[in-house]
Amino acid sequence: MKRSITLLFALIFVAGVISATAQRSPRTTVEAFYRFDRSHSQVFNRRSIDARKRWLSAELYKLFLYELRREADFVKKHPDEKPFFGDGLPFQPMQEKCEQGRDRTVVIKQDFVRGTRAAATATFAYPKPCRDADPIVYTIGLTKTHSGWVIDDINYGEDTSLKQRLQRKEY
Repeated sequence: MKRSITLLFALIFVAGVISATAQRSPRTTVEAFYRFDRSHSQVFNRRSIDARKRWLSAELYKLFLYELRREADFVKKHPDEKPFFGDGLPFQPMQEKCEQGRDRTVVIKQDFVRGTRAAATATFAYPKPCRDADPIVYTIGLTKTHSGWVIDDINYGEDTSLKQRLQRKEY
């Protein structure tokens, strides 16, 4: 009897944890993603992509795997050239320090939630003592799945998005 009660409480606890994780807002999902992304390797490889898989939509993850194959083929044919994502993962601007030796900070704001779609902005900016005060803003598109919110695309504030770059025809 005591064992059954313990098992019941364990199941309730696990269900609560899963439910709480699934109920995260798009903003908290993006914040958790960037906390992880900024503290881990930026090398564009399977290991780094798999480490971020829980935050990526199934479609975006498949596009990354396809890109890894494309890059492997490209490197075989052009061993002296840098592949398209040769500078690393495309989730944040290059990690360059300003003249005062400071890194960019990131601030996440939620833009909207409509049904199973949402958007948040990630603003990357140097702190005030740095001369380069122009922030870089990415718009993060999210979709809601059975396990919670996941990143589906990133608009870089240019004429392109992450999915467009991954789906490009030419190499």
